Amino acid sequence: MSACAPPDETTGPEGSGDSALATKAPFELNNALLPFDMPARADLATSEYKVFAHWHNFPLRSYGSNAGQYYDNYTNWLKPTGTHASIGGWLRDRPVPILAVPALETDYGKRDMKTDIQTAAAAGVDGFLFNLWFRTTDNRWKWLTNLFDAADEFNAENPAAPFYVIPNIDSHILSTGSGANEPRQRADDLATFKNRASWRKLNGKYVVGSFRPEALPATWYQQFFDQLKTVHGMDAVLWGTLLDPSEANRNALKPFMVGATFSRWDNLPYTSNPLNGINTLKAWGDLNGVPYSPPVSHTDNRPTNSITTETAGFKTQYNTWKAAIDSGVKMVQILTWNDHYEGHALRPNSAVQYAFYDLTAYYATWFKTRRQPAIVRDVLYYSHRMHLSTEPYDTTQQAKPTASKNNVPLVDRVFVLGMLKSSGRVQITSGGTAYAADVAMGPQFFDAPLKANNQPSFQLSRNGAAVINLTSAFRTRSPIVWQDLLYRAGSSSRPVVSGVQNNLPQDRLP
Repeated sequence: MSACAPPDETTGPEGSGDSALATKAPFELNNALLPFDMPARADLATSEYKVFAHWHNFPLRSYGSNAGQYYDNYTNWLKPTGTHASIGGWLRDRPVPILAVPALETDYGKRDMKTDIQTAAAAGVDGFLFNLWFRTTDNRWKWLTNLFDAADEFNAENPAAPFYVIPNIDSHILSTGSGANEPRQRADDLATFKNRASWRKLNGKYVVGSFRPEALPATWYQQFFDQLKTVHGMDAVLWGTLLDPSEANRNALKPFMVGATFSRWDNLPYTSNPLNGINTLKAWGDLNGVPYSPPVSHTDNRPTNSITTETAGFKTQYNTWKAAIDSGVKMVQILTWNDHYEGHALRPNSAVQYAFYDLTAYYATWFKTRRQPAIVRDVLYYSHRMHLSTEPYDTTQQAKPTASKNNVPLVDRVFVLGMLKSSGRVQITSGGTAYAADVAMGPQFFDAPLKANNQPSFQLSRNGAAVINLTSAFRTRSPIVWQDLLYRAGSSSRPVVSGVQNNLPQDRLP
């Protein structure tokens, strides 16, 4: 077990002032849910430091019908049946709160997008990069329309702190289909949103994102941006999120990214030092007029690819945010807001509840104000898996084992991040054994061994008196049928969510 605290320090010369004067909007987070007093969004909006999140493929609500009977797609996607039986189901979590199906409102798509916007905005997110690879005739095009509609409505209500939309081309997918030969048609599609005030602009130019832009040749982007400009009168620039940010790829895309920004796509294990990579790419970006916007993330778990990333509970999220803060970059990209398929959805969900989301509010405030927020309320955040990584699975049901991405050994631990307003004793009880450490005020990391068939509990005490007593919402299991190595999480500041994922794929069989 270990205990450590991040330094309490001012990380940059820029200050944001000592007081926040704006009144919080109704959608903003109640400070009682947080370990710190979060400034109003309108005050944070005055910062030149911005936070964007990648939106991918999963609306808050998804359902279908058969013979007049409606069904919830998320319920089916969690089941270890059909096409995804050999991996224990397509997904390991789902959005919360769980919304009614069918929807009662005819405009539920826009309403759900507005809820997504309000939820993200409350945690300090300034906008979504909306990932798309489909045309206007695809039913999913309505998602982008709904997002623009919702953002325009949100901004009319919150003019001092707008929320932005950046259409984000999935060049990875386009490169393998007809989209590889349709740069001008894709430009025509996006130009239908030309007059949307919520489309993010930099120096008067429309920002268009791209995931893995290196998958398409430079001629594709030349034609795409030429079509926007010459046919539609739209000057635009590229926010490229490179899967391979080699210097050759950066230089090839530089003509389109100058005046915008670039990122890399990477969900790192807890053992990585993100600052090294940030400094290298930031130096190139500063030299070439393309500021670097690094990724921040909390996990990565992909049953379809049989890989998971060891994040040691809260360490990867802290490490990536702290590196971004220390580097002085002006913008970050959260990977991701809602990609439940790859297991890194920050959006509140049935597996990690609001834990990483609430912590994002803390880190985003730190990033934007350049000051580490003072902790004024005690909160314990916990995270652990629901079975040991060494637990045998049923080889007749699961085709192959889940491997650790980056070959970082998986750890079987229960993790606590204690946000303490003063020093105290943090205790984890796991498998009937209590593990404790006396720790200082501030953010404190602590961990203990994970045990099978057990529900860990947590305590914060001072002078021998309990301040917080908390039991995990998740009970570990043995034996198992399919592996489920997605971390679960929760906190002492919120009740357990309805529909919490206190189950494994074997428990979700019809």
